[in-house]
Parts: sequence; C-alpha cells; structure tokens
Amino acid sequence: MKKRFFWSLSLSLLATLMGLVLSLSPAIAIAHGSNRYVALGDSIAAGVGLQPLEGSQEDAVCGRSSASYPYQVARRIGMSFGHYACGGAKVSDGLYDSQEIGGLQLEPQIDRAFAAGTPEVISVTIGANDMRWTRILQQCYLSDCGGRLDEVQMTAYRTYLRYKLHRTLSLIYAKSHEVQPKVIFTGYFMPFSTGAPACADTRNFTPTEMTWLNGQVAKLNQTITDSVSWYDFARYAPVDFAGHEFCTQNPWIQGVADPAPYHPTAAGQLAISRSVLAEYSR
Repeated sequence: MKKRFFWSLSLSLLATLMGLVLSLSPAIAIAHGSNRYVALGDSIAAGVGLQPLEGSQEDAVCGRSSASYPYQVARRIGMSFGHYACGGAKVSDGLYDSQEIGGLQLEPQIDRAFAAGTPEVISVTIGANDMRWTRILQQCYLSDCGGRLDEVQMTAYRTYLRYKLHRTLSLIYAKSHEVQPKVIFTGYFMPFSTGAPACADTRNFTPTEMTWLNGQVAKLNQTITDSVSWYDFARYAPVDFAGHEFCTQNPWIQGVADPAPYHPTAAGQLAISRSVLAEYSR
C-alpha cells in the first residue's frame, strides 16, 4: 500500500512539474548595481555547530554562524549582506512558506530576500531536509537502510523536491520583475570515503550503507542541477569534500561527538565558499 502511494505521488507531482516547466520562460536580464547579497537555505548555509553569531534570538535558534560560507562570500565580494538561512528549513517550510522554529514564526526567506528590492546575488543551499536526510541517517545508524522501500521513498521525495525547486525559481523570477539576480544553488557533500579506515564516526554504518548514502547525495545533487539548468539566471555550485570525508586525516565534517554531527566544519564551510565564489565570478 505504501509503495503504491509513493509511486502515485511521484507520477502526479511529475505531471504538475511538467506543466509548470513548459509554461515558464526563463529571464535573460541579470540584476546589477543593487550591491546586495542574500543567503538562503538550511543548516548547512546557516553554519550550525560553529561559532554562533552574537545577534538576535532568530540568529540563535537558526544556528547562524559568522564562520558559515555566506559570511565568507560576503566578505570577499564586498556587498551588503542579509543572512536568512535557518536550521531545519525546507524548500516549502522555509523558502517560500513560513518556518516555525524555537517558538518563532519566520517569514518565507524569499519574501525577506526581496523586501528591499531585487538583490544582486542570492546563494541557496536547500533540499536535504526535504529528503528527510536526518531521519534516513538515524535509520542507517540505528538499524539498517537502503532497501527497496527506502529507494521508493527517496524517489518520491526527489520528485516532489523537483517541483518545489521549480516553484522557488519561478517565484524569484516573478519577484524580480524580469531583472534577475545571480542565483547560485550549492550542492551537498558526500560524507563517506570508501578508502578511509573505520572510525567512531562510521562504526554503525556498513560499507553497503555508506555507499548507498553517498549515492543518495549524488541523486539529490543531480535533482538540484537539473532544476537549476532550466533557468538562465541560476547556476549550480558543486561541493566536493573528496579526501576530507569522515575518518580521513583532515575531515571537513563534524563528527558524532561534535556540536552538529554531519555538518561542515569551518574548513568545510570555507570550501563551500570557494565553490560559490567560483560560480559568482563566471
């Protein structure tokens, strides 16, 4: 019953998505001169687990850090900066709908990004929470994962995510009145190395599970890439932590004993900033 539900959901959402894409005409004009950069997204963009900002209650509950990649990008490009990324954000409950967290009801991040007009640059890291990434990691850690039902569920989540990403980009198009910001979507890093020795951070994962989880990250990144490719004003910034996964000599990922396991360290955030800056400079 559950499998039929997910397949039915996938097909109906795909039909909706195709109708949206076929009716869309991507913009070609790019916004210049606003000198404003805004960062949207989830806990990766917020910088959860790193040195917290000494800011508002919202900054605290969202887990924002001055070590996050958006702050590093802002310093390099020298623009005024708005950081709206928040831990737990999804495309729906965060980007284009409100998010409830820590007793706060946050306005949609896209609305806040455009409150003062069209930004010149927008970075976005989103999608992992839509894929229930924390839940699937917990499942793998505590029992097992990667079976047929897991594959069906992840496929359904990706199908719905594709629709939500297209809705996000179409909203950016509409709000900027056909003069588009440069929008940079980041990918996600693969956490496991097939060549690294076992360590405390991977002791509850089998090699098969680690390979499957890396594969799910690759499929998530492909979903983001495919969605972004429909829009002339949007770009995809790949994130590569190869050689710095769990159990390597210099991991860029917080381990199970760190404040925010499976999130980037300060070095990992720096690596993401380099990827975003490379796309910004193109």
